[in-house]
Amino acid sequence: MAQRPANWDLETDFVAVGSGLASLTAAIVAHDQGKQVVVLEKAPKLGGLCGYGGGEVFAPNGRHMRDIGQDDSDEAAAAYFDFLAAGFNDPELTRTLLANYREALDYVEDKAGVAWEAVDGLHDYYYPDAPGSGTGRYLAVKLFDGAQLGEWQTKTWAMSPHLPPGLTHREMYEWGGLANVTKWNYELLGQRMASDQRSFGPGMMAYFVKAAMVDRAIPAHVETPVRELVVEDGRVVGVRAEKDGRDFFVGARAGVLLAIGGYDHNPEMAKMYEEWHEWNSSAQPYFHGDAIVMGGEIGADIASVPPQNLAMFYGYNIPGEEHDGAPIFRSSWECGCPHAIWVNQAGERFTDESFYKDYQPRIRQLDGRTQSFPNRQPYLIFDGNYRERYPLGSYAPGMDIPEELAVKADSVRELAEQCGIDPDALERTLAEFNAHAAKGEDPKFG
Repeated sequence: MAQRPANWDLETDFVAVGSGLASLTAAIVAHDQGKQVVVLEKAPKLGGLCGYGGGEVFAPNGRHMRDIGQDDSDEAAAAYFDFLAAGFNDPELTRTLLANYREALDYVEDKAGVAWEAVDGLHDYYYPDAPGSGTGRYLAVKLFDGAQLGEWQTKTWAMSPHLPPGLTHREMYEWGGLANVTKWNYELLGQRMASDQRSFGPGMMAYFVKAAMVDRAIPAHVETPVRELVVEDGRVVGVRAEKDGRDFFVGARAGVLLAIGGYDHNPEMAKMYEEWHEWNSSAQPYFHGDAIVMGGEIGADIASVPPQNLAMFYGYNIPGEEHDGAPIFRSSWECGCPHAIWVNQAGERFTDESFYKDYQPRIRQLDGRTQSFPNRQPYLIFDGNYRERYPLGSYAPGMDIPEELAVKADSVRELAEQCGIDPDALERTLAEFNAHAAKGEDPKFG
Protein backbone atom coordinates (compact mmCIF):
# COMPACT_ATOMS: atom_id res chain seq x y z
CA MET A 1 0.00 0.00 0.00
CA ALA A 2 1.08 3.58 -0.54
CA GLN A 3 1.23 6.59 1.73
CA ARG A 4 -0.76 9.72 0.99
CA PRO A 5 1.26 12.10 -1.21
CA ALA A 6 1.85 15.73 -0.34
CA ASN A 7 -0.32 16.65 -3.33
CA TRP A 8 -2.74 14.64 -5.44
CA ASP A 9 -2.30 14.73 -9.21
CA LEU A 10 -6.07 14.46 -9.44
CA GLU A 11 -8.78 14.46 -6.80
CA THR A 12 -12.34 13.23 -7.19
CA ASP A 13 -15.13 11.58 -5.22
CA PHE A 14 -15.12 8.08 -6.68
CA VAL A 15 -12.37 6.19 -8.51
CA ALA A 16 -13.48 3.26 -10.65
CA VAL A 17 -10.49 1.07 -11.46
CA GLY A 18 -11.09 -0.89 -14.64
CA SER A 19 -13.51 -0.21 -17.48
CA GLY A 20 -15.54 -3.38 -17.83
CA LEU A 21 -19.20 -3.97 -17.10
CA ALA A 22 -18.96 -3.70 -13.30
CA SER A 23 -16.73 -0.64 -13.25
CA LEU A 24 -18.64 1.42 -15.80
CA THR A 25 -21.99 0.52 -14.23
CA ALA A 26 -20.69 1.79 -10.90
CA ALA A 27 -19.27 4.90 -12.54
CA ILE A 28 -22.59 5.69 -14.22
CA VAL A 29 -24.62 5.26 -11.03
CA ALA A 30 -22.15 7.25 -8.92
CA HIS A 31 -22.27 10.09 -11.44
CA ASP A 32 -26.06 10.06 -11.46
CA GLN A 33 -26.01 10.38 -7.67
CA GLY A 34 -24.02 13.58 -7.94
CA LYS A 35 -20.51 12.25 -7.42
CA GLN A 36 -17.42 13.27 -9.34
CA VAL A 37 -16.04 10.14 -10.97
CA VAL A 38 -12.87 9.12 -12.78
CA VAL A 39 -12.12 5.80 -14.50
CA LEU A 40 -8.59 4.39 -14.63
CA GLU A 41 -7.79 1.62 -17.13
CA LYS A 42 -4.60 -0.41 -17.52
CA ALA A 43 -5.18 -1.33 -21.17
CA PRO A 44 -4.96 1.08 -24.11
CA LYS A 45 -8.70 0.64 -24.73
CA LEU A 46 -11.87 0.73 -22.63
CA GLY A 47 -14.23 -2.20 -22.20
CA GLY A 48 -12.29 -4.68 -20.10
CA LEU A 49 -12.70 -8.40 -20.51
CA CYS A 50 -16.40 -7.89 -21.26
CA GLY A 51 -15.37 -6.03 -24.41
CA TYR A 52 -13.76 -9.25 -25.66
CA GLY A 53 -16.45 -11.75 -24.73
CA GLY A 54 -19.85 -12.93 -25.85
CA GLY A 55 -21.79 -10.09 -24.23
CA GLU A 56 -24.44 -12.29 -22.66
CA VAL A 57 -26.09 -11.31 -19.37
CA PHE A 58 -27.98 -13.99 -17.45
CA ALA A 59 -31.30 -12.44 -16.42
CA PRO A 60 -33.82 -14.99 -15.12
CA ASN A 61 -37.39 -13.79 -14.66
CA GLY A 62 -36.56 -10.52 -16.39
CA ARG A 63 -38.93 -8.29 -18.30
CA HIS A 64 -37.50 -9.11 -21.73
CA MET A 65 -38.38 -12.78 -21.36
CA ARG A 66 -42.00 -11.75 -21.87
CA ASP A 67 -41.05 -10.29 -25.26
CA ILE A 68 -40.36 -13.80 -26.55
CA GLY A 69 -43.26 -15.46 -24.74
CA GLN A 70 -41.30 -17.05 -21.89
CA ASP A 71 -42.49 -17.26 -18.29
CA ASP A 72 -40.18 -17.60 -15.31
CA SER A 73 -40.02 -17.14 -11.54
CA ASP A 74 -37.47 -16.25 -8.90
CA GLU A 75 -38.14 -19.61 -7.26
CA ALA A 76 -37.15 -21.48 -10.42
CA ALA A 77 -34.07 -19.30 -10.86
CA ALA A 78 -33.01 -19.90 -7.25
CA ALA A 79 -33.37 -23.66 -7.72
CA TYR A 80 -31.19 -23.45 -10.81
CA PHE A 81 -28.53 -21.37 -9.03
CA ASP A 82 -28.49 -23.88 -6.18
CA PHE A 83 -27.96 -26.66 -8.71
CA LEU A 84 -25.10 -24.79 -10.40
CA ALA A 85 -23.37 -24.07 -7.10
CA ALA A 86 -23.23 -27.75 -6.10
CA GLY A 87 -23.62 -26.80 -2.46
CA PHE A 88 -20.98 -24.05 -2.37
CA ASN A 89 -23.35 -21.06 -2.49
CA ASP A 90 -24.99 -19.14 0.31
CA PRO A 91 -28.74 -19.54 -0.44
CA GLU A 92 -29.55 -16.26 1.31
CA LEU A 93 -27.13 -14.33 -0.90
CA THR A 94 -28.47 -16.11 -3.98
CA ARG A 95 -31.97 -14.90 -3.18
CA THR A 96 -30.70 -11.40 -2.38
CA LEU A 97 -29.15 -11.32 -5.84
CA LEU A 98 -32.42 -12.36 -7.45
CA ALA A 99 -34.36 -9.79 -5.46
CA ASN A 100 -32.14 -6.90 -6.55
CA TYR A 101 -30.44 -7.56 -9.87
CA ARG A 102 -33.41 -6.46 -12.02
CA GLU A 103 -33.25 -2.96 -10.57
CA ALA A 104 -29.66 -2.65 -11.76
CA LEU A 105 -30.40 -4.15 -15.16
CA ASP A 106 -33.43 -1.93 -15.73
CA TYR A 107 -31.47 1.12 -14.57
CA VAL A 108 -28.79 0.84 -17.25
CA GLU A 109 -31.50 0.28 -19.85
CA ASP A 110 -33.83 3.08 -18.78
CA LYS A 111 -31.23 5.64 -17.65
CA ALA A 112 -28.14 4.73 -19.66
CA GLY A 113 -29.71 3.60 -22.93
CA VAL A 114 -28.38 0.04 -23.04
CA ALA A 115 -30.61 -1.72 -25.60
CA TRP A 116 -31.12 -5.25 -24.25
CA GLU A 117 -33.04 -8.00 -26.01
CA ALA A 118 -33.73 -11.58 -24.97
CA VAL A 119 -31.85 -14.25 -26.92
CA ASP A 120 -34.60 -16.47 -28.26
CA GLY A 121 -33.49 -20.08 -28.60
CA LEU A 122 -30.63 -19.93 -26.09
CA HIS A 123 -31.32 -22.37 -23.28
CA ASP A 124 -29.67 -22.57 -19.88
CA TYR A 125 -26.62 -24.82 -20.07
CA TYR A 126 -28.29 -27.64 -18.16
CA TYR A 127 -31.76 -27.30 -19.69
CA PRO A 128 -34.03 -29.23 -19.38
CA ASP A 129 -32.50 -31.65 -16.88
CA ALA A 130 -31.50 -29.31 -14.04
CA PRO A 131 -34.05 -28.14 -11.46
CA GLY A 132 -35.34 -24.67 -12.31
CA SER A 133 -33.63 -24.51 -15.69
CA GLY A 134 -35.30 -22.57 -18.47
CA THR A 135 -34.89 -20.84 -21.81
CA GLY A 136 -34.77 -17.23 -22.96
CA ARG A 137 -33.01 -16.02 -19.81
CA TYR A 138 -29.98 -14.55 -21.55
CA LEU A 139 -29.86 -10.96 -22.70
CA ALA A 140 -27.69 -9.48 -25.42
CA VAL A 141 -27.54 -6.00 -26.90
CA LYS A 142 -28.85 -4.81 -30.23
CA LEU A 143 -26.30 -3.68 -32.81
CA PHE A 144 -24.35 -0.58 -31.81
CA ASP A 145 -23.03 1.99 -34.28
CA GLY A 146 -19.42 2.63 -33.28
CA ALA A 147 -19.55 6.17 -34.68
CA GLN A 148 -21.65 7.17 -31.65
CA LEU A 149 -18.52 6.88 -29.49
CA GLY A 150 -16.79 9.91 -30.96
CA GLU A 151 -13.19 10.10 -29.76
CA TRP A 152 -13.64 6.79 -27.92
CA GLN A 153 -14.39 4.84 -31.09
CA THR A 154 -10.71 3.99 -31.56
CA LYS A 155 -10.14 3.52 -27.82
CA THR A 156 -12.60 0.64 -27.41
CA TRP A 157 -12.61 -2.96 -28.63
CA ALA A 158 -14.39 -2.81 -31.99
CA MET A 159 -14.28 -6.60 -32.34
CA SER A 160 -13.04 -9.70 -30.58
CA PRO A 161 -10.81 -12.27 -32.30
CA HIS A 162 -13.03 -14.97 -30.79
CA LEU A 163 -16.36 -13.90 -32.28
CA PRO A 164 -17.75 -13.02 -35.73
CA PRO A 165 -18.09 -9.22 -36.00
CA GLY A 166 -21.44 -7.69 -36.86
CA LEU A 167 -23.48 -10.80 -36.06
CA THR A 168 -26.18 -10.69 -33.38
CA HIS A 169 -27.02 -13.57 -31.09
CA ARG A 170 -30.47 -13.83 -32.60
CA GLU A 171 -29.09 -14.07 -36.13
CA MET A 172 -26.53 -16.64 -35.10
CA TYR A 173 -29.30 -18.98 -33.96
CA GLU A 174 -31.59 -18.16 -36.88
CA TRP A 175 -28.76 -18.88 -39.34
CA GLY A 176 -28.00 -22.29 -37.85
CA GLY A 177 -25.01 -21.48 -35.67
CA LEU A 178 -21.46 -22.67 -36.22
CA ALA A 179 -22.69 -25.90 -37.81
CA ASN A 180 -24.13 -23.85 -40.69
CA VAL A 181 -21.33 -21.29 -40.94
CA THR A 182 -20.79 -21.72 -44.69
CA LYS A 183 -24.33 -20.43 -45.33
CA TRP A 184 -24.20 -17.26 -43.26
CA ASN A 185 -24.89 -13.92 -44.94
CA TYR A 186 -21.30 -12.71 -45.27
CA GLU A 187 -22.21 -9.82 -47.54
CA LEU A 188 -24.32 -8.35 -44.74
CA LEU A 189 -21.65 -9.06 -42.13
CA GLY A 190 -19.01 -7.41 -44.30
CA GLN A 191 -21.13 -4.27 -44.63
CA ARG A 192 -21.62 -4.11 -40.88
CA MET A 193 -17.94 -4.65 -40.19
CA ALA A 194 -16.99 -1.88 -42.62
CA SER A 195 -19.38 0.55 -40.90
CA ASP A 196 -18.35 -0.52 -37.36
CA GLN A 197 -21.66 -2.07 -36.32
CA ARG A 198 -20.80 -3.83 -33.09
CA SER A 199 -22.32 -6.87 -31.41
CA PHE A 200 -21.48 -9.40 -28.69
CA GLY A 201 -19.14 -8.06 -25.98
CA PRO A 202 -17.71 -5.21 -28.07
CA GLY A 203 -21.26 -3.99 -28.73
CA MET A 204 -22.37 -4.34 -25.13
CA MET A 205 -19.43 -2.38 -23.77
CA ALA A 206 -19.84 0.29 -26.46
CA TYR A 207 -23.25 1.08 -24.94
CA PHE A 208 -21.67 1.49 -21.50
CA VAL A 209 -18.74 3.58 -22.76
CA LYS A 210 -21.17 5.86 -24.59
CA ALA A 211 -23.33 6.24 -21.48
CA ALA A 212 -20.33 6.97 -19.25
CA MET A 213 -17.74 8.78 -21.35
CA VAL A 214 -19.89 10.42 -24.06
CA ASP A 215 -23.27 11.14 -22.48
CA ARG A 216 -21.99 11.88 -18.97
CA ALA A 217 -18.48 13.08 -19.88
CA ILE A 218 -16.93 10.94 -17.14
CA PRO A 219 -13.14 11.25 -17.59
CA ALA A 220 -11.23 8.05 -18.30
CA HIS A 221 -7.49 7.48 -18.42
CA VAL A 222 -6.27 4.53 -20.50
CA GLU A 223 -2.78 3.02 -20.14
CA THR A 224 -2.93 4.05 -16.50
CA PRO A 225 -2.47 0.91 -14.36
CA VAL A 226 -3.25 1.24 -10.68
CA ARG A 227 -0.42 -0.21 -8.58
CA GLU A 228 -1.33 0.52 -4.96
CA LEU A 229 -4.14 1.71 -2.75
CA VAL A 230 -3.41 4.81 -0.70
CA VAL A 231 -4.39 4.29 2.93
CA GLU A 232 -4.66 6.88 5.69
CA ASP A 233 -5.85 6.14 9.23
CA GLY A 234 -7.11 2.72 8.17
CA ARG A 235 -9.16 4.08 5.28
CA VAL A 236 -8.58 3.93 1.53
CA VAL A 237 -8.35 7.52 0.33
CA GLY A 238 -7.00 7.08 -3.17
CA VAL A 239 -4.69 5.15 -5.48
CA ARG A 240 -1.18 5.26 -6.85
CA ALA A 241 -1.29 4.65 -10.56
CA GLU A 242 1.29 4.97 -13.31
CA LYS A 243 0.77 7.35 -16.21
CA ASP A 244 3.26 8.37 -18.88
CA GLY A 245 6.08 6.66 -17.02
CA ARG A 246 5.59 8.32 -13.64
CA ASP A 247 3.51 8.02 -10.50
CA PHE A 248 -0.02 9.37 -10.81
CA PHE A 249 -1.80 9.81 -7.48
CA VAL A 250 -5.59 10.11 -7.53
CA GLY A 251 -7.49 11.01 -4.38
CA ALA A 252 -10.92 9.51 -3.73
CA ARG A 253 -13.13 11.29 -1.21
CA ALA A 254 -15.96 8.73 -1.39
CA GLY A 255 -14.19 5.49 -2.25
CA VAL A 256 -12.34 3.27 -4.71
CA LEU A 257 -13.75 0.33 -6.67
CA LEU A 258 -11.38 -2.39 -7.88
CA ALA A 259 -13.10 -4.08 -10.83
CA ILE A 260 -10.15 -5.23 -12.91
CA GLY A 261 -10.75 -8.86 -13.74
CA GLY A 262 -8.88 -11.95 -12.67
CA TYR A 263 -5.43 -13.51 -12.95
CA ASP A 264 -5.64 -14.74 -16.55
CA HIS A 265 -2.02 -13.94 -17.30
CA ASN A 266 -0.52 -14.64 -13.89
CA PRO A 267 0.63 -18.29 -13.90
CA GLU A 268 1.55 -18.23 -10.21
CA MET A 269 -1.96 -17.19 -9.19
CA ALA A 270 -3.46 -19.72 -11.59
CA LYS A 271 -1.40 -22.40 -9.90
CA MET A 272 -2.48 -21.18 -6.46
CA TYR A 273 -6.20 -20.65 -7.05
CA GLU A 274 -6.92 -23.12 -9.84
CA GLU A 275 -4.37 -25.79 -8.82
CA TRP A 276 -3.22 -25.62 -12.40
CA HIS A 277 0.33 -25.41 -13.72
CA GLU A 278 -0.29 -25.22 -17.47
CA TRP A 279 -2.45 -22.20 -18.06
CA ASN A 280 -3.19 -19.74 -20.84
CA SER A 281 -6.07 -17.34 -21.37
CA SER A 282 -8.14 -16.12 -24.29
CA ALA A 283 -8.43 -12.71 -22.59
CA GLN A 284 -6.48 -9.58 -23.47
CA PRO A 285 -2.96 -9.51 -21.96
CA TYR A 286 -3.79 -7.07 -19.15
CA PHE A 287 -5.15 -9.26 -16.36
CA HIS A 288 -2.57 -10.18 -13.71
CA GLY A 289 -4.56 -10.37 -10.49
CA ASP A 290 -3.75 -6.79 -9.50
CA ALA A 291 -6.88 -6.43 -7.36
CA ILE A 292 -5.96 -9.55 -5.38
CA VAL A 293 -2.51 -8.13 -4.68
CA MET A 294 -3.75 -4.67 -3.71
CA GLY A 295 -6.63 -6.00 -1.65
CA GLY A 296 -4.37 -8.45 0.14
CA GLU A 297 -1.93 -5.68 1.03
CA ILE A 298 -4.58 -3.93 3.12
CA GLY A 299 -5.95 -7.11 4.69
CA ALA A 300 -9.01 -7.66 2.51
CA ASP A 301 -10.64 -11.08 2.45
CA ILE A 302 -9.88 -13.02 -0.74
CA ALA A 303 -12.34 -15.62 -1.97
CA SER A 304 -11.38 -18.25 -4.53
CA VAL A 305 -13.73 -19.92 -6.98
CA PRO A 306 -14.66 -23.40 -5.71
CA PRO A 307 -13.61 -26.44 -7.76
CA GLN A 308 -16.95 -26.85 -9.52
CA ASN A 309 -16.09 -23.78 -11.65
CA LEU A 310 -16.66 -25.00 -15.20
CA ALA A 311 -15.33 -22.02 -17.14
CA MET A 312 -12.11 -23.77 -18.09
CA PHE A 313 -11.80 -24.87 -21.69
CA TYR A 314 -9.40 -26.58 -24.04
CA GLY A 315 -7.69 -24.12 -26.33
CA TYR A 316 -4.91 -23.61 -28.84
CA ASN A 317 -2.71 -20.99 -30.43
CA ILE A 318 -2.29 -20.59 -34.16
CA PRO A 319 1.44 -19.92 -34.61
CA GLY A 320 2.09 -16.26 -35.33
CA GLU A 321 -1.43 -15.11 -34.45
CA GLU A 322 -1.42 -12.18 -32.05
CA HIS A 323 -3.75 -9.51 -30.75
CA ASP A 324 -2.56 -6.48 -28.80
CA GLY A 325 1.00 -7.77 -28.95
CA ALA A 326 0.32 -11.13 -27.31
CA PRO A 327 -0.44 -14.62 -28.68
CA ILE A 328 -4.14 -15.38 -29.16
CA PHE A 329 -5.29 -18.51 -27.36
CA ARG A 330 -8.55 -19.67 -28.88
CA SER A 331 -11.15 -21.79 -27.15
CA SER A 332 -11.91 -25.00 -29.02
CA TRP A 333 -15.55 -24.24 -29.83
CA GLU A 334 -15.18 -26.33 -32.99
CA CYS A 335 -15.13 -29.58 -31.04
CA GLY A 336 -18.90 -29.63 -30.64
CA CYS A 337 -19.48 -30.08 -34.38
CA PRO A 338 -20.02 -33.47 -36.05
CA HIS A 339 -17.11 -35.46 -37.52
CA ALA A 340 -14.77 -34.70 -34.59
CA ILE A 341 -14.00 -36.30 -31.23
CA TRP A 342 -11.65 -35.66 -28.33
CA VAL A 343 -9.22 -38.41 -27.34
CA ASN A 344 -6.44 -38.53 -24.76
CA GLN A 345 -2.96 -39.91 -25.36
CA ALA A 346 -4.27 -43.39 -24.60
CA GLY A 347 -6.52 -43.02 -27.65
CA GLU A 348 -9.73 -43.02 -25.63
CA ARG A 349 -12.71 -40.67 -25.66
CA PHE A 350 -13.13 -39.15 -22.23
CA THR A 351 -15.86 -36.49 -22.51
CA ASP A 352 -19.07 -35.44 -24.21
CA GLU A 353 -17.84 -33.29 -27.10
CA SER A 354 -21.24 -31.64 -27.50
CA PHE A 355 -21.28 -30.21 -23.95
CA TYR A 356 -18.24 -28.20 -22.97
CA LYS A 357 -19.30 -28.04 -19.32
CA ASP A 358 -18.38 -31.72 -19.22
CA TYR A 359 -14.74 -31.02 -20.12
CA GLN A 360 -13.54 -29.25 -16.98
CA PRO A 361 -13.99 -32.05 -14.44
CA ARG A 362 -12.42 -34.46 -16.93
CA ILE A 363 -9.43 -32.13 -17.31
CA ARG A 364 -8.85 -32.24 -13.56
CA GLN A 365 -9.10 -36.02 -13.34
CA LEU A 366 -5.94 -37.39 -11.69
CA ASP A 367 -4.72 -40.92 -12.32
CA GLY A 368 -3.58 -41.94 -8.86
CA ARG A 369 -1.51 -44.81 -10.20
CA THR A 370 0.70 -42.65 -12.40
CA GLN A 371 0.25 -39.27 -10.66
CA SER A 372 -0.61 -37.78 -14.02
CA PHE A 373 -3.54 -36.03 -15.66
CA PRO A 374 -4.39 -38.20 -18.68
CA ASN A 375 -6.92 -35.77 -20.17
CA ARG A 376 -4.98 -32.56 -19.72
CA GLN A 377 -3.52 -32.38 -23.22
CA PRO A 378 -5.97 -34.10 -25.57
CA TYR A 379 -6.22 -34.35 -29.33
CA LEU A 380 -9.13 -33.25 -31.51
CA ILE A 381 -9.50 -35.92 -34.20
CA PHE A 382 -11.46 -34.85 -37.29
CA ASP A 383 -11.86 -35.88 -40.92
CA GLY A 384 -12.18 -34.26 -44.33
CA ASN A 385 -15.94 -33.87 -43.95
CA TYR A 386 -15.30 -31.73 -40.90
CA ARG A 387 -12.81 -29.45 -42.65
CA GLU A 388 -15.15 -28.89 -45.60
CA ARG A 389 -17.97 -27.77 -43.32
CA TYR A 390 -16.55 -26.04 -40.25
CA PRO A 391 -13.89 -23.46 -39.41
CA LEU A 392 -10.85 -24.01 -37.25
CA GLY A 393 -10.01 -20.73 -35.58
CA SER A 394 -9.32 -18.17 -38.29
CA TYR A 395 -9.15 -20.88 -40.98
CA ALA A 396 -12.39 -21.04 -42.94
CA PRO A 397 -13.85 -24.36 -44.09
CA GLY A 398 -11.74 -25.93 -46.82
CA MET A 399 -8.63 -23.83 -46.19
CA ASP A 400 -5.32 -25.61 -45.75
CA ILE A 401 -4.20 -25.82 -42.13
CA PRO A 402 -0.49 -25.25 -41.40
CA GLU A 403 1.58 -28.18 -40.17
CA GLU A 404 2.33 -26.31 -36.95
CA LEU A 405 -1.36 -26.43 -36.02
CA ALA A 406 -2.56 -29.85 -37.13
CA VAL A 407 -1.22 -33.25 -38.15
CA LYS A 408 -2.57 -34.89 -41.31
CA ALA A 409 -2.39 -38.56 -42.24
CA ASP A 410 -3.91 -41.02 -44.71
CA SER A 411 -4.84 -43.59 -42.07
CA VAL A 412 -5.90 -43.64 -38.44
CA ARG A 413 -2.85 -45.68 -37.46
CA GLU A 414 -0.47 -43.29 -39.17
CA LEU A 415 -2.16 -40.34 -37.50
CA ALA A 416 -1.89 -41.98 -34.09
CA GLU A 417 1.80 -42.73 -34.56
CA GLN A 418 2.54 -39.14 -35.58
CA CYS A 419 0.75 -37.82 -32.48
CA GLY A 420 2.16 -40.35 -30.05
CA ILE A 421 -1.27 -41.89 -29.42
CA ASP A 422 -1.76 -45.61 -28.89
CA PRO A 423 -2.66 -46.65 -32.48
CA ASP A 424 -4.61 -49.78 -31.57
CA ALA A 425 -6.69 -47.85 -29.06
CA LEU A 426 -7.43 -45.01 -31.48
CA GLU A 427 -8.53 -47.42 -34.20
CA ARG A 428 -10.79 -49.17 -31.72
CA THR A 429 -12.20 -45.90 -30.38
CA LEU A 430 -13.05 -44.58 -33.85
CA ALA A 431 -14.56 -47.87 -34.97
CA GLU A 432 -16.84 -47.95 -31.93
CA PHE A 433 -17.76 -44.28 -32.22
CA ASN A 434 -18.57 -44.50 -35.95
CA ALA A 435 -20.67 -47.62 -35.50
CA HIS A 436 -22.82 -45.93 -32.86
CA ALA A 437 -22.90 -42.59 -34.73
CA ALA A 438 -24.40 -44.37 -37.73
CA LYS A 439 -27.29 -45.33 -35.45
CA GLY A 440 -27.55 -41.82 -33.97
CA GLU A 441 -26.45 -42.90 -30.51
CA ASP A 442 -23.60 -42.36 -28.07
CA PRO A 443 -23.90 -44.92 -25.25
CA LYS A 444 -20.67 -43.77 -23.62
CA PHE A 445 -21.72 -40.16 -22.99
CA GLY A 446 -25.40 -40.04 -23.98
